[in-house]
Amino acid sequence: MKYALSCFLALAMAAPAAATSLRITVTNDAQENGFALTPVYTAFHNGDFDSYNPGEAATLGLEALAEVGNFAPIRDERIAATTDQGNPSAGAVFSSFTPDGGRRPLFGGESATVDVELTNVATQRYFSFLSMVIPTNDLFIANGDPFAFELFDAQGNFLGDREIKVTGAAIRDAGTEVNDRTFGVAFAAGQNGGEGAVENGVVTTNGYDELIRYVGLDTAGGFTIDPALKNTLLDFSADEFAVATIRIESVAPVPLPASSLMLLSAVGFAGFVARRKHKARTA
Repeated sequence: MKYALSCFLALAMAAPAAATSLRITVTNDAQENGFALTPVYTAFHNGDFDSYNPGEAATLGLEALAEVGNFAPIRDERIAATTDQGNPSAGAVFSSFTPDGGRRPLFGGESATVDVELTNVATQRYFSFLSMVIPTNDLFIANGDPFAFELFDAQGNFLGDREIKVTGAAIRDAGTEVNDRTFGVAFAAGQNGGEGAVENGVVTTNGYDELIRYVGLDTAGGFTIDPALKNTLLDFSADEFAVATIRIESVAPVPLPASSLMLLSAVGFAGFVARRKHKARTA
């Protein structure tokens, strides 16, 4: 009997306690002919990656993302900040695709879904996202504050499916390029960046107000937010205006937390004892 109890407890303690496959869906909630989002960069990390800090200068990685939608430099910054004992964090990119397989932005109403395999939730338990808002000089969306969303607890247990509503309050100004709306804004003007005046500022949280000022602006790249949408943006506060929705779902069996496994083990052990007693009475 003691041996049986030990087996049940050993199984409970040894069972894995983390989901390894997640399905992430990113939707641009803008109206048709509204703003677009560059391919959305997401990261799964150990909590040491802060993509920005309000009131501080943007990193070179954030500048590249906010001005031209280039996520490669900030991906490298994430890897450098979060690699732990040889177990790196993970990243994924969400976008629509061109006929030749290239990436293009997510336009109003479009969605993209990617299944992400997480190999070590101890170093991949937090979630962050970033994307440039088109057409602007250096506006971007990111987590509501520098801190990431927790997807797994410290024991590696998945905390459940969730839906993140990104609002206008999450639009940031990188402070790297002057928001000169009379100039062909960087991304829309040819994706080469550096065309606007250098601002040498800091990251601020007033991006929603700046976005409204871009409505109806003719850009060299031909991407213009429908002027008729200006009143729509003005009718909402930053907290009320829907920018994007991010859904995170488990697509693999999620082992139960250790406490639940031990409870099941106890139930199973009670059944085992009951069967032994029944056999003893009928022998």
